Amino acid sequence: MFITVKFLSLKKLSSGTSNMNKDPEEISAFIQGINNKKSQSWEALYTRYYAALCAFTARMLNNQSDDVEDLVQDIFLSIWNNERKFENISELTNYLYRACYNNALIHIRNHNIRNSLLPAILNENRLENSQEAYALAVQEELIRQLHFYTQQLPPEQKRIISLRLQGHSWNDIAEIMQLSINTVKTQKQRSYKFLREHLSEVPLLLLFFT
Repeated sequence: MFITVKFLSLKKLSSGTSNMNKDPEEISAFIQGINNKKSQSWEALYTRYYAALCAFTARMLNNQSDDVEDLVQDIFLSIWNNERKFENISELTNYLYRACYNNALIHIRNHNIRNSLLPAILNENRLENSQEAYALAVQEELIRQLHFYTQQLPPEQKRIISLRLQGHSWNDIAEIMQLSINTVKTQKQRSYKFLREHLSEVPLLLLFFT
């Protein structure tokens, strides 16, 4: 049964990134595959979401627990074992991050991970309410997608964006790569155009979560 096979393949799947494009028919087929327990769609589900969900859950727990992967796997098992059906990708994404948020809070309460951790999560400076939790979830998803699509840029553009993500200024990047600042800016604009096109679904997620 696939529910067993997928855990044997967990490391391989979670290290990848989704190659599912934004074609509406393909996304619809993906959702239907999740609802119908199709193995190919479930492999795509793991590839698309597992790493981001683990990062989100780890941040919720301040990286103080070794149970992050178990908490995330429990969510996938729960979906597999019940008859929950999803209408679209936004509903699925919302469900996954909400479940991670709830599982993390339950884990904190049950395991008493530092007395100050739960108040820290709930105070006004962090996850004041579920809306902020979803905003953080979107941030994790955006970071995951940003790094994935950066790797698809031409070599020079990829290095420019990677250096920028490391905190270098545009002038620093020009010096490091021995390029003129105008060349760097031109490549930046081309890179941004590509990234905006491929990250266009993120604002839709933000509207859904907030």
